[in-house]
Amino acid sequence: MKAPPAKVFDAFFRTPQNWLCRQAEIDLRVGGALRMDWQQASFEGWFAQIEQDATASVARFSWHMTGDQLPQTMVVVRAEAIDGNETALELEHYGFGVGEDWDDMWVGAARAWASYLKNLRAVLELGVDLREPDE
Repeated sequence: MKAPPAKVFDAFFRTPQNWLCRQAEIDLRVGGALRMDWQQASFEGWFAQIEQDATASVARFSWHMTGDQLPQTMVVVRAEAIDGNETALELEHYGFGVGEDWDDMWVGAARAWASYLKNLRAVLELGVDLREPDE
């Protein structure tokens, strides 16, 4: 992405409502809670790891959709400077189990992250939010 790591990290954890969700409550510290809301869904979690410096940032947090019977999964976000004002962003969502319910959750998560990360790039690089109004 054509933005420094700190700007990418801030977009992810300080202003996710600009590209990812509609509302967010985030206590950005290890053990801190986070909640993000969309029109039809919400997730809650807590931070297991946060590391930041001038060239890289990492955050690891739990992910559990409100009302879901499946256990929580984990998400790791890494933002690292690669060239001047550009950042390599890596997102890993792991902890999925085996079975039809897990398969559905994994496919849904993979599709959603791909779409939202594309939107993050559009917001940071072009100032354009690609989401539909009811998303």
